[in-house]
Amino acid sequence: MTRSRRAAIWTWSVFGGVAVTLLAVAASLGATVYQQQVGEALTLALLQSLAVLLVPWLPRWAVGIVAVAAVSGMYAGSATPDAPWPVPVATLLALLVVFGVASVHGRWIISSAAAAGVGLTAVGLTAGAGGELPAGSVISNLIVTVVLSGIAIGVGTLIRSIRTARGALAEARELTELELAKRQIAEERTRIAREMHDVVAHGMSVIQVQAASARYRYPELRPEVADEFDELAATARVALGEMRALLGVLRADDDAEHAPQPSLAELPELAARSRAALEDQLPVALRTRMDPVCQLAVYRVVQESLGNAARHAPGAAASVTLTGHSEPRSGGPGSARVTIRNASPSASAVAAAPAADPSGHGIRGMRERVGALGGSLAAGPTPDGGFQVVALVPIIPDAPGAGHPPAPEEFPA
Repeated sequence: MTRSRRAAIWTWSVFGGVAVTLLAVAASLGATVYQQQVGEALTLALLQSLAVLLVPWLPRWAVGIVAVAAVSGMYAGSATPDAPWPVPVATLLALLVVFGVASVHGRWIISSAAAAGVGLTAVGLTAGAGGELPAGSVISNLIVTVVLSGIAIGVGTLIRSIRTARGALAEARELTELELAKRQIAEERTRIAREMHDVVAHGMSVIQVQAASARYRYPELRPEVADEFDELAATARVALGEMRALLGVLRADDDAEHAPQPSLAELPELAARSRAALEDQLPVALRTRMDPVCQLAVYRVVQESLGNAARHAPGAAASVTLTGHSEPRSGGPGSARVTIRNASPSASAVAAAPAADPSGHGIRGMRERVGALGGSLAAGPTPDGGFQVVALVPIIPDAPGAGHPPAPEEFPA
């Protein structure tokens, strides 16, 4: 049971009990002490109980109903020296409950107006009684009615003011905590950006400069080796550009937030730098509708997979296949399927290459990136000794109908 439902049940129970009690007391007193007709006494008691029952949810209606019931009870009853008059005790209790709760809900003006109307009616009836009752008891009844009604309205208004102040204080505290959290996040992002700049960006700059100048520093290099250094320098320049954009985002640079991100249009250049065959079969209709965030995810998956292939399978042939399909049955916009596959490397290439670090988190990071968009990714060895990565990326983030790639053991030979 939820908290709101428990509160509603508790409210119904409390006010329902008060309403039933007032019904019994007011009906019996009206018919016996104040000489009202049984039907009149029961009807007036029902109106007062109904007002008490409705005041937590319909305070305006409750105030109007209890005021009408109180005035009608004064006219219907007979003055008697044996009981309080002109406002009976049961009626006074109903007035106090309704006026107080209505004031808690911000209806203190209408409650004050109703209290004034009941008081003026009581004064008029007292003046018309012609001195049949002792003046002291009547005046005491009127004073008690006015004073207690004012106290009920004042207490209800005070409770509402305290609630409003507490709500404003809680909101201010929440905003303060939120601003503090934002500041801490900004400081942490700045620290990460500083560390990345000092370590990664500096190392990439050295690699780019050395690779770009190798052709001139070593004139005896063979043309194919010099071309290899040029490609290495180009790759380092692209990585530096992306690194600067990422550093700008981490430093909360407004211009960097809008910096262009890699998309499907950069896939041919990425494949060419990695010397991988690219087969792009993604329909134009899906390509034009594909969200930029999803395009970036495809690019990063291809980039990371080709990088893994270069590290773990040096010299092996690699291929990238991009396809797509729509989902007319499920109503989804469809998804793009990207497959990166490399063949088994030769033993001589593996022996000549430096040992790759197996402690990376590339596949895990790709799976998290694709999964955050509502897609899926699988990676595993192929029967021919190579390796394959299959990712399904939705055209629109969290779009239905993306499906699931085959498990690694289901990869075709």
